[in-house]
Amino acid sequence: MLAVFVAGVVVGGHPEATGINRLPDPVRGTILGDSGRALPDQVLDVIEDGYYTEVDRAKLERASVEGILEALGDPYTRYLSPEDLARAREQADGAYSGIGIRIARVDDGVVVAGIFPGGPAAKAGVKAGDRVVSVDGRAVRSGDIDAVVEGIKGPTGTDVKVGFARRGRDKPLELTLTRARIELPVVSSRMIGPPGRRIAYVRLDQFTRGSARAVRQAAERLIEQGAKGVVLDLRGDPGGLVDEAVGVASVFLRKGQDVVTTEGRNEPRRTLRARGGAIDPKVPVVVLVDRDTASSSEIVAGALRDQDRATVIGTRTFGKALVQVTRLLPEGGAVRVTSARYLTPDGVDIAKRGVTPDVVARDDPATPRRDEALDRALAELGAR
Repeated sequence: MLAVFVAGVVVGGHPEATGINRLPDPVRGTILGDSGRALPDQVLDVIEDGYYTEVDRAKLERASVEGILEALGDPYTRYLSPEDLARAREQADGAYSGIGIRIARVDDGVVVAGIFPGGPAAKAGVKAGDRVVSVDGRAVRSGDIDAVVEGIKGPTGTDVKVGFARRGRDKPLELTLTRARIELPVVSSRMIGPPGRRIAYVRLDQFTRGSARAVRQAAERLIEQGAKGVVLDLRGDPGGLVDEAVGVASVFLRKGQDVVTTEGRNEPRRTLRARGGAIDPKVPVVVLVDRDTASSSEIVAGALRDQDRATVIGTRTFGKALVQVTRLLPEGGAVRVTSARYLTPDGVDIAKRGVTPDVVARDDPATPRRDEALDRALAELGAR
């Protein structure tokens, strides 16, 4: 079927003006009503054939893909270029290219919550408690942690300028740091608390491959050394691999107990359960969370809370209750698409309000030598 249109050619004036300077030959306005090609391709063909200057079709195709994904209104469904995909794979293996800091959101900005030894930031003298005020000359808005992360990450060997403000310093210090491959310490652990009531402190920064095994080894080792309880610190943990979340929950839950249920339009409802081999159920557990605890971290916190296995202490978590899968594309990139949502064992949809702690407590960044939330966890376990 043929559809015929007549378009006016307007020179100058408002873009919505109706004046017509010249009518084209109607034949030039003839298009095929059903070409068999997708609408974006038809539009790109018209632009490439008729635009008044040369166009970069690849650039337009990328923009059209991003427009399609943006129309979903889901910030987690996104296109990954081949370079983005390589970095994502690196991160899943427990490494990334950056400056070696862990950051956290505070009421009036973004603060350095930890330093990875041997990284560019550590070598430049950056300290925990410093505020990140700019990245490559762009001011950091209050709480804009995602923009800081994206700005700091980049190819190994490239430079990034980061501004840091420190209490007692008159003005921010801008450092030019060369990005390096940072091997994330999957788990950090130590014994804390007074003699006779020692507590195993286990911190997990991200759910990368091997996280569950590392958490299990740390908890079991410290319990063998006499720990009377466990603090699992998930503050600032953005999540990661769901399989690792089930593995971490299995360190504390009996075999067969529900960990999380996933459901989606194209995925059957599925409940993932603890795999067995948990530590002694008589050993009390506290999970520390904050508003940057997200995704897989929320799965673990929600499961241990709902199964009455742990007391959750901190602040309300981020509320990312969606599961993404990565689908490879022929051109070398991929689309990371949200395929399902997840529910805690009690059926709670975390996306609506995050994980609500049993006890509200927060660390004050103004007191870098003290961790008030951890103090509250130790008190809960009788170690204060």
